[in-house]
Amino acid sequence: MSKHQLTTQSGFTLIELMIVIAVIGILASIAVVSYQTQVRQTQLITIYQEVNQFRLPYQILINEGAGVSGFSPSGLNIPAQTKYCQFSVTKPAASGITIDAITCTIQNLAYAQGQTLSLDRTADSAWQCRASTGIAKAYLPKDCQ
Repeated sequence: MSKHQLTTQSGFTLIELMIVIAVIGILASIAVVSYQTQVRQTQLITIYQEVNQFRLPYQILINEGAGVSGFSPSGLNIPAQTKYCQFSVTKPAASGITIDAITCTIQNLAYAQGQTLSLDRTADSAWQCRASTGIAKAYLPKDCQ
């Protein structure tokens, strides 16, 4: 070997390593935001499913002509509180339209604490989901948007 022959080195330069770390950081931040959104959507879907459990017992009480006392979580034979909800039930209005017939006041979720997810009963006995304005639409189930 001659003295003038160059030796080759292998490895990465500092700039290449910094670029790779920056790209990983960007991808990680995107993944964290996406994960948080997915978790919040799942939590609100769970709340919506819990509220929907009241629909059938509520309709049965209407069909049986229940009095004022029957329209409560205990009257519907469903717990008044779950991990994420404090429930309230409103007696059906004479007009058939009942706003906030079944309401979940959200608890134990910092991003939606004190907000509500409600089912309104329409004059034709259909149900409509309604969320308070403090809950981002991106997190709501499709039926509540």
